[in-house]
Amino acid sequence: MTSPQQLNELLTNLGLHVAATFTAVHGADEDAVIRLFGGNPEQARPMKLEDLRNQDYGNRILVSRSGPTVVVVEDNGYQGSREEVLRPLSRLGRTASAYWNVNAVSSLSLAEGGLIASAFEMIAPEEPEYRYGVRPHAWDPLLEGLTLDDDACLWGAGLAAVERASGAQFDEAWVHGPHRAMPITPVPDYLLGQGLVNSPLLKREPFITYLAGLGPAMIGRMRRHALDLALTHTGLHEHPLAAAALTADTIPAAAREQLHAALTTAHDHALAQARALRAAEPDEVEREWERPSKLLFRQGIVFEVLSWCVAAHLPTPADRLPDIISFLTTAMTGDNERIAEFWMVQHLHHAAQQAT
Repeated sequence: MTSPQQLNELLTNLGLHVAATFTAVHGADEDAVIRLFGGNPEQARPMKLEDLRNQDYGNRILVSRSGPTVVVVEDNGYQGSREEVLRPLSRLGRTASAYWNVNAVSSLSLAEGGLIASAFEMIAPEEPEYRYGVRPHAWDPLLEGLTLDDDACLWGAGLAAVERASGAQFDEAWVHGPHRAMPITPVPDYLLGQGLVNSPLLKREPFITYLAGLGPAMIGRMRRHALDLALTHTGLHEHPLAAAALTADTIPAAAREQLHAALTTAHDHALAQARALRAAEPDEVEREWERPSKLLFRQGIVFEVLSWCVAAHLPTPADRLPDIISFLTTAMTGDNERIAEFWMVQHLHHAAQQAT
């Protein structure tokens, strides 16, 4: 196995240390891998690995072989981190990928037999809420001896884990060996991914109705549903400012202006209280989302979202809420049925937007 330090140096030399995805499929055929990425093997052209960063950004992959493993590299791309790509690839052979971008968003994924076995954020390997898959701890034996808390060498450690899982070797022989580059057309999103397709939520309302009419007509209803869940989760469902915000389209414009200002003040106050409380809390807790300061932080987010909802009615009422669901995600932390319901709404909302 190549050391994380060597792999980190390799990434720096190749200009891939800021944003890249490495995907490795054990025992697969190169052309089959290319097709599952949305590419055409007939469009493949030889390219040196060090030349990849000199290409225009876009949907492009570089494909090669390392021993028994097909390796796909993306410069500033992330297709190899997606469930829609990983799951089909894993039917060809055990598949591992490491992804990171300029915003330090990352993932380390392991897929086998058509399913995501384990995936998690490399910057938070110990956080159980970030683990995903049918065997969330499947990575653990492959990570033994690797350090994922060293920011200076984190992506190199991720690549070392991919080597262990797939049998690839990202060594000098591989770097200077033959590679093929080609454009790809990203494969479509799944309507319902691995973690959602068998959810009991889909057997009850309003999800039955959402699925039956998935499209623009459902977007407003979904946004209100998500907001109601966030208000309940943060204990603000009976707060007078929240009640006023939900009926802001019925009050005069001057009153809406005052309400917007009050919500902005409530947001600022909640975040200030959260910061003050956090300073007195212990660094180590069993569940991060259960900190008292986290509740105030979540309330601050919801107050801000409510202020945006009110602003959408200025100067005249809008016909529906603005696109608030992605902003509410930071407030929806925890482990309960309400959280699961929110994430299902978010997923179907995204699908409804794609249908517009």
